[in-house]
Amino acid sequence: MRLLVLNQYFHPDVAATGQLLTELCVDLARSHEVWVITGFPTYHPPESRPRRLWAREALEGVRILRVCTWRGSRMKAVSRVATYATFLLAASLAGFFVPRPHVLMTWTDPPLLPLVGWMIAAVRRVPLVVVVQDVYPEIAVRLGMLQHPWLIRGLSALLRWPLCRAARVIAISEGMKHRLREKGIPEEKILVIPNWADGRAIIPGEKENAFARAQGLDRRFVVLHSGNVGLTQDFDTLLRSVERLRDHSGEAEDLRIVIIGDGASKRRLQREAAERGLTHVLFLPYQPRERLRESLASADVAVILLKAGLEGYVEPSKVYAIMASGRPFVAAVGSESEVARIARRHECGVIVPPGRPEALAAAVRALWADPSERARLGRNGRRALLQFYDRPIAVRRYEQVLRALCREAS
Repeated sequence: MRLLVLNQYFHPDVAATGQLLTELCVDLARSHEVWVITGFPTYHPPESRPRRLWAREALEGVRILRVCTWRGSRMKAVSRVATYATFLLAASLAGFFVPRPHVLMTWTDPPLLPLVGWMIAAVRRVPLVVVVQDVYPEIAVRLGMLQHPWLIRGLSALLRWPLCRAARVIAISEGMKHRLREKGIPEEKILVIPNWADGRAIIPGEKENAFARAQGLDRRFVVLHSGNVGLTQDFDTLLRSVERLRDHSGEAEDLRIVIIGDGASKRRLQREAAERGLTHVLFLPYQPRERLRESLASADVAVILLKAGLEGYVEPSKVYAIMASGRPFVAAVGSESEVARIARRHECGVIVPPGRPEALAAAVRALWADPSERARLGRNGRRALLQFYDRPIAVRRYEQVLRALCREAS
């Protein structure tokens, strides 16, 4: 089988979709011919290689075609739009300069990419698979970033078109499947394959490790957020909960709130933390992938944040890495989100309502006071990860879908 994949981000980008897609393609390339059309890396740390109109690369059997895109700051909306627009144009052309695939798979980063995938698949007469990681334009509408009714209708129609015409649409949760049905996507097209973590690469580790010692975390109670510091996460609730933890704890010096990552909200959060005098909040950049195991192990409790009303439209994939690391989590998310479902089913985390800083602070304090409960939740999460959400399980399910389509097309 020859597979062609489209996505803005791929190795070595640190975006979650890029990391997940890289793992999937590397594993599929052991048995199949896999081509990836992607952009030049844009995430932190900045990519230093010279840019050309296109470049061919290889990674563990995966054949990569990188296309040139606008290079600017991801923190500025205009620059991000320019990056997305140039990638869409370049990818639509590049799709005709690779060998004809048996199946074409596109992810939703950027959101209009499935439209490009549909166009290439239609011209080359191959089945299309769309993997929906985020549901647009509903996310932008609920965040208040998109308000004009005509623009909302137009984008909705554009984004729905390739989903209705794809051979398969893969949702990453049952809640997302429900949202897609609400958009009018035929239920028989939709399959649910959750995201994953690599249980061999991320394993439970000692809290007192090189990363923790270097950051002064080895002797403190650490509440960790690791991942995108973007607009969909409710960091305001986190900062307000930090104030309550500081004000109600006689051992505030023993507490560290660590935010690892980058994104559109990071600079604002840094300013607000400084203005509020939250000196025990530590901001760190994305860590190299080889340090991920240690950075996750430095946590006593991980936090997962999602603004109210976004459940099913966005599903935080960081939950799987947390489970792999054997650490408990407190999630400020809606009760219908996938994270809440996982916490209830596997008893590996604590769920509090979004927008309730006092509830978030209380949950953290309760786990701080109960090491045995932290250990129990962490063990449950690790066990569930290996049984249901490990990397080989997800890859096997993707391969089954792709093989079936390949047989149908032939």
